[in-house]
Amino acid sequence: MNILYILPFSYFYNTRLRNGSWVFHALFEWLSAAILVMALGSVPPFQALIQAILVYFAFISLYEIGYLVNDLFAARKEKDGRRRGPQNAPTMWVFTWIAFRIMAFIALTILLDMQEVWAWWSFFLALSIVFALHNIFVDREFKAATFLWLAWFRFMAPVIFVVEDRYRMGIALAASISYAAFRLFGYLDSKGLLKMPGRQRIRFRLVFFLMPLTGVLALAPYDEARGFVLLCAVYSIIALAAAGSSWLRHGHLD
Repeated sequence: MNILYILPFSYFYNTRLRNGSWVFHALFEWLSAAILVMALGSVPPFQALIQAILVYFAFISLYEIGYLVNDLFAARKEKDGRRRGPQNAPTMWVFTWIAFRIMAFIALTILLDMQEVWAWWSFFLALSIVFALHNIFVDREFKAATFLWLAWFRFMAPVIFVVEDRYRMGIALAASISYAAFRLFGYLDSKGLLKMPGRQRIRFRLVFFLMPLTGVLALAPYDEARGFVLLCAVYSIIALAAAGSSWLRHGHLD
């Protein structure tokens, strides 16, 4: 039995990230979040980055509990459910992994001095409710709705408590129409609910992540939209870089 599963992030790494699209997570989650918190943080850039990392580990500690329940229990009730992780793990080990994550979340909450911040508890309560519903639902269409919100919470977690108050809503809007919406395509495809064979083309990704620039044009005059503008710009640059790299290698964007 993998004793390292007691450590937050280890389960995500072993069951999703190691054989998954880690480049997407690195660019569209971690790098983008780092840029946002360092540019728009309520504290100096380096301090903001450290805070974001600690918040992320608090987030992933709870999020991995949802993964464990999904993989070891909920997936068994789904048709063609993906049974990741140690399916034959003794119950004692499962409870041990969960207990360590709860303790890690509490410890990080205290370290960040968030124990009396209502917004902290309301955010993670909402996340827990959404993941619980995601694991309870058997209907794939229902799970598509919960997955969309899980993706949104995933992006917002390390950002929302670090950036200045006035930028939160703009970042939340950009994350919903760009990051969360794009992640939903992949989820729907994995469940056989999407007929969109060209979605993985570089050209599609380029168009998808450049379209929010129209929103940037509309919202740029408003100072509180700076988070929206910055996140959309970062995604556009990443998409353009990927398209340029593809063009140099293959001479086309397919």
